[in-house]
Amino acid sequence: MALCTGKKEMDFMAMMRTVILAAGDFPRKGGEPYRLLASARFVVACDSAADAYRREFGRWPDAIVGDLDSVSIAAHGRAVRISDQSTNDLSKAIAWCHGHDCGDLVILGATGKREDHTIGNVFRALDAGVRVVTEFGEFLPVRGTLKFRTWKGAGVSVFVMDPLAKMSSRGLKWKLDGVRFANAWCATLNRASSENVAVTSDRAAFVYVERNPNATRAAVSLGSNLGNRAANLKMALAALSRLPQTRILDASSVVETNPVGVPCEFASLKFLNQAALFETELDAWEFSRAMHGIEDRMGRVRTVRNGPRVIDIDLIDFGGRKMKTSELTLPHPRAARRDFVMRPLRELGVEL
Repeated sequence: MALCTGKKEMDFMAMMRTVILAAGDFPRKGGEPYRLLASARFVVACDSAADAYRREFGRWPDAIVGDLDSVSIAAHGRAVRISDQSTNDLSKAIAWCHGHDCGDLVILGATGKREDHTIGNVFRALDAGVRVVTEFGEFLPVRGTLKFRTWKGAGVSVFVMDPLAKMSSRGLKWKLDGVRFANAWCATLNRASSENVAVTSDRAAFVYVERNPNATRAAVSLGSNLGNRAANLKMALAALSRLPQTRILDASSVVETNPVGVPCEFASLKFLNQAALFETELDAWEFSRAMHGIEDRMGRVRTVRNGPRVIDIDLIDFGGRKMKTSELTLPHPRAARRDFVMRPLRELGVEL
């Protein structure tokens, strides 16, 4: 999994995310594409993908776009028929989304089934500047400079269509600086030599980054009721995302909640709460200790039980593992009973 950075860094979580569901292989339950689909604020299905979505979730997607030659007639109330046969259904869905201010777009279900459709979908997404997430990694369009965070040793392939393209890179084992590529496949099979990678091209290109098979998904709850609460949450998220062998996957919106179980004199100090997902190669104890270290560096004081805090970071789930030690219990023993924890997690498509 790669996290794009740059002008959207740390702000992409607050944007409206629209998923375009293509009619390839439906996302596998438990995978990152499935989580993105389950947590999407708006879902646009390409023709027959609407039926697959309804079978899985028991409801129709928010919109169905295409020539409607293969979707159930019952779905037509939400359907947008575009009969132009010079473009495929994914092209029509992307154009419709761009015309309706659908926010940040992510394409799922673009691969599998017919290989020619897979190739066409990826190149169409490249042309539109939209990322494609698959079970095994993701395709990221390069428009100028693309920065992303991944894991050291990750497989990274760069595809460039124009042999005149001028390219450069940072954080790749085999640098692209000053190299001209006679064919689109010439920059494939590279590897990340750093957790932070940048690829620059003056012509259209895209990068494929493989998902880390050794990483564990960690679900974290954050809260603050002292000082600049919003800034505290943002600072904590940034610090967590910079942990070694760790990258942020997603973060919920911020909600204001009343304190629970606090001394009476602090009952008026409301919390801002947020949830976030990370993938990490650290083990549960290393990740938990690193979280507490961030709390300490941000000035958390633990002299009063359930007292006010600049930042509170709790590890809620760690890859579904169950453990109970003097230092760490997983999943978090009280999380399921706390709405201020579960509501942001559900927004991210996570259930305990």
